[in-house]
Amino acid sequence: MVTNLKHFIGIDIGSLATKIVLINDGKLIDHRTERSTYDFKRVGHNLFEELLRSHELKASDVFVMSTGYGRNTIDIANDRVTEITAHARGVQYFFPETHSVVDIGGQDSKAIVISPKTGSVIDFQMNDKLQNLIFA
Repeated sequence: MVTNLKHFIGIDIGSLATKIVLINDGKLIDHRTERSTYDFKRVGHNLFEELLRSHELKASDVFVMSTGYGRNTIDIANDRVTEITAHARGVQYFFPETHSVVDIGGQDSKAIVISPKTGSVIDFQMNDKLQNLIFA
């Protein structure tokens, strides 16, 4: 991902909550969280419009990346990545020596192994939390 825009919006549409952040020159400027409900697209768009309005930005001023369970429902995204990729990139940015991430989400859990040299995902395992509750 290469962009000359200095504003970046990340939208994580999870099964339970939608999170959105506004980043400018690598610094967190603002964030919002709302329950995802059944209408991922509407919640994502509402949060996006709210962030733009509160910072007097236009959609053309920002690069938008989406991730999460409902990442493909957001038609305003310039790019999309899986939660696994997003976790690996994020942890490598903030904690470059990290080897693993555990994500316990609303729909499933993930254990991710990351190469500290390249930052790429070496392996991951994912399971459905509901299945574990029923069959445990």
